[in-house]
Amino acid sequence: MYIAIAILVLFGLVVFAVKAFVNRKWTLISTTFGNEDYFKIIGRLRGDGITYKTVTPLTGSIPHVNNFKDMTQYDIYVKKEVAHLAYKALQNRNL
Repeated sequence: MYIAIAILVLFGLVVFAVKAFVNRKWTLISTTFGNEDYFKIIGRLRGDGITYKTVTPLTGSIPHVNNFKDMTQYDIYVKKEVAHLAYKALQNRNL
């Protein structure tokens, strides 16, 4: 029993370390909910030639709650060295 718990904890630590190592060069610039805001932001980043990546930690599939409104969460990351350009691109065009 204790061995199984120790293995799970060790596995969790390894996964956390790998994610931290892979994402160390990226910074979160925006968190949006729904497709409309997401496409506005990535359209502006693409327009300025800024590379980004998106993580969707939560999907908007809550049963019996306004099925017509998309509440998917999008975390948008850019490389740290171009974060200031990304903020400028988003700020200048007034989302």
